[in-house]
Amino acid sequence: MKPRGIVFKLFVANLIFYIVFFAAVVAGHFWFFERFYEHERTSDLGKKLASFASDYTQQKWVAEKTPTVMGSFITQNHVQMAILSKDGEVRYDNPFRIQIHTDTGQPLSIAVSFFPDISSLTAYGLQPGDRITVQGEYYAEQGHSLFSPYVIHKKGSPAVGTLPNNANKDRVIELNGTIDSLLLPAAGQWNNREGIMAAALKVWFPLPQEYNDQVNRGEAIHIEWKEPVSGVHNLVFVQPILRNGEVVEYLFALTPLTQLGEAFGALEVYYAFFSITGGLLLIVVLSFLFSKLVSRPLLELNRNAARMAKLDFSAISSIHSKDELGSLSESLVSLSSNLDRTLKELQLTNEKLVLEMEYKSRMEELQKRFVSDASHELKTPISVVKGYAEGLLDQIAENKRERYIRTILREADRMEKLVLDMLELTRLEAGAVKLHQALFPVDQLALESVEKMEQLAKAKQMQIQIQGDRNIHAWADAEKIEQVLLNYLSNAIRNGAKGNIIQMHIQYDIEKDQVCIAVENEGPTIAESELSLIWDRFYREEDARSRQAGGTGLGLSIVKEIMQLHEQAYGVMNTPSGVKFYFTLDVPRE
Repeated sequence: MKPRGIVFKLFVANLIFYIVFFAAVVAGHFWFFERFYEHERTSDLGKKLASFASDYTQQKWVAEKTPTVMGSFITQNHVQMAILSKDGEVRYDNPFRIQIHTDTGQPLSIAVSFFPDISSLTAYGLQPGDRITVQGEYYAEQGHSLFSPYVIHKKGSPAVGTLPNNANKDRVIELNGTIDSLLLPAAGQWNNREGIMAAALKVWFPLPQEYNDQVNRGEAIHIEWKEPVSGVHNLVFVQPILRNGEVVEYLFALTPLTQLGEAFGALEVYYAFFSITGGLLLIVVLSFLFSKLVSRPLLELNRNAARMAKLDFSAISSIHSKDELGSLSESLVSLSSNLDRTLKELQLTNEKLVLEMEYKSRMEELQKRFVSDASHELKTPISVVKGYAEGLLDQIAENKRERYIRTILREADRMEKLVLDMLELTRLEAGAVKLHQALFPVDQLALESVEKMEQLAKAKQMQIQIQGDRNIHAWADAEKIEQVLLNYLSNAIRNGAKGNIIQMHIQYDIEKDQVCIAVENEGPTIAESELSLIWDRFYREEDARSRQAGGTGLGLSIVKEIMQLHEQAYGVMNTPSGVKFYFTLDVPRE
């Protein structure tokens, strides 16, 4: 079967997309959306009314506060609501009021449900504490006397409302007072005493028998109802209020559907207009988008080919169509993948060869350096041993034999220590040493190191003191760190003044999570120009590191390699009385 061309695919896809899209949108709007919205509105309001009835039954607020709570509910949910007895008698239905204290000191409740210009009153900006003058008359409700206003005047603002022409002027009263509290309906909210609520109560109460039986079983009802005079469609809710399992009152509510219908009517006109006039524009837009869709794979193939020409074979195409472009894309991807894999294998092999050559070169350099250093450093002790041995062969005086033998043994010990240090340093520089890191107590390791150097210190009448923080645990190779401490201590003993005190400081830095260990001795300082050189192998500073002091010249080089292996700081500084060597270690958080 001959594959379809790209132009045909675009035409069919464009046509199908346009038809399906508009058909789904229009059908969904005309057939489903209005009913869906009405269902959601009914379900949501029913749940809220049930919750209100439950709170009212459980007396979660005092009875005097019921009108205020009802007013908040009416305002938030845009409904009309009343609490009725089982006989349909209204118990609460007029929550919107202004509470004032008159100038005579009497509290007064002003019912605003009958106010002629309720929208202006809502926007009037009344607040507790405002001084107002009210013209109106009294009427009775639920055993209470309420004041119904005609005109309200706030000090410093124009009055709102007008006195009706048919008002009984003998009953009209003017009062002055200060607002204590107020609850006003939301803008555009219907008056539950004017028209619709009263009409609904007359129609629905007493409840028809079929609804009465359902409500008496504790089940709420909601019905769509058309008010016969105005023709307004409403949703009517009757929510039973239960106490001890019996229905004692009803929560009656209604919300208009007229505004919803008008909105949907306007939307229907809009969709009809859009589907005709907007369809042409949509076709142009879709044609442009699909032309971009066609050109995009060609541009991507061109970019991939250009990258391959520059030996960049990492490009991966996202074209997966079943036409000629898709076939070409798959071929390019396969070629690019194979070339990329081959190139990476060659690069990896080359990197390994480079590393091996570098390692071989470094090993050869280390071997040459070891032989050179060993021959240079061993030349003097070998000459000494050879000279004293020849003296022994020449049968020197008996009183010199013991001194010659001790000198030979001392030089042999020096050569042994030198060779061991050189081997250790060479292993460190070659990366052949692996760290065995673990947590260890720093002060305990310091104490053990001091004990090992105690005899050497006593020989020079020195004391070693440990100061600073205790119970600090660091993360490192304890054996290598002890080697660092022993090198620092032996260096301090060799170069320190006779009879002085060597201080070892342990200081924990909580911000950096590090501990700093320092060894400080009294004695000659090191020239500032020499401080960076003393870490080089076989470097000897005339006063501080002379051969006569007994050092091999490798101790500080070993320290440098160990600390670099730990990736920690180390260093040396002159002090007013001598020299201080230091290094740091990480302290893990608990």
